Amino acid sequence: MSTVLLSAQPTTAQSQAYAHGLQPDAFTSPKLHWLITNVTNEVVEFGFGSGTYWKTRAGQEITFEIHKIENNELHGFLTIGNLTVPANDSRIASELVFSIWPWFPGLVSHLEWDTVDQAAINAASSFFMNGSLEILTTTTTRAYVYHQGPWGNQNTTLIYDLSTGILLAGYTEFFFLNDYHLGIEFVMPTRSSTNLTTLLFFATFVITLIIVALSVIIARRTPQWN
Repeated sequence: MSTVLLSAQPTTAQSQAYAHGLQPDAFTSPKLHWLITNVTNEVVEFGFGSGTYWKTRAGQEITFEIHKIENNELHGFLTIGNLTVPANDSRIASELVFSIWPWFPGLVSHLEWDTVDQAAINAASSFFMNGSLEILTTTTTRAYVYHQGPWGNQNTTLIYDLSTGILLAGYTEFFFLNDYHLGIEFVMPTRSSTNLTTLLFFATFVITLIIVALSVIIARRTPQWN
């Protein structure tokens, strides 16, 4: 394996695993959007033997709505084409092949970049995944450019934002029985108000019950004049 580390400006590992803005709260959940720029024509199974498949086309979106952070892992719902499925970021990385097995950075990387770099180097040095890996750093991005060989034909480029860990652009391809390729570009983050809507509905329901109960109590205590 050959590894090249280029840096326009020195960077240091950050103590927090994920950017603060990506953490869900009691009212909203972060929702990240990517534009699909290139994608296989195949129907793709999400999880070997799962019987769950997705198909999409260029111009559509991939979204990842983050519901919780557990065991240092983002969990939520991935939507790609016709499929919406609960998944953590590592599983998304594995299934969409935004990864070098067993390194699974996925759609949102940890911010401890020294650790992330070493995990990528270790993966690209393993027996079956052995290949060339370039790690390219600018003042705002970290890019991983991987070409597998001689045991396979995976080619993967992942470009992350240094401050948030969000995948800004990704392209991956390999041929095994079928031709698989997928390219995406980050569009924007939003925040889903699903939790807030549920909370407001519940609060409204409780207030209604209280009003009804008070009305009954007042009615019972009011003297009835003939």
